[in-house]
Amino acid sequence: MIIDAWISKSKRHLEICELYFNMEDYPFIINSCFLAMYSVIKALFVLKNIECKTLEGLIYLLKINYVDEDLFDKNLFKFFCNIKELNSEFLQINWDIFDEKIAMETFNNTKIFIDYSKDLLNDLSKMEPRKFISGQIINF
Repeated sequence: MIIDAWISKSKRHLEICELYFNMEDYPFIINSCFLAMYSVIKALFVLKNIECKTLEGLIYLLKINYVDEDLFDKNLFKFFCNIKELNSEFLQINWDIFDEKIAMETFNNTKIFIDYSKDLLNDLSKMEPRKFISGQIINF
């Protein structure tokens, strides 16, 4: 199942974070946390038959299909958006801003994000499909 593949990918990214902690490569933890959350969001999108091609589209569709529908916690959504911005710093090789404290907070909150999302996936997968499938396709 595609959802299981995305969840498995998310789990692998979290496991990689632990390796980066052991090596004290804190900037890479931010990137792996971001990818773990991205993967679980993609699983949520599969469940609702939502497709998107860009990161901005993903954020927009998460907001309108989950956050605005009170299906997804607003604070966790804000956390994801903040980590997206931190990940942009990582991609620009602006690594001076990352330290152990930021990495640990990000990692711990990412685990909360993943657990929350997996619980939501379980709850939604028990619902009758026509009650939650939106079928939106956005090309940003």
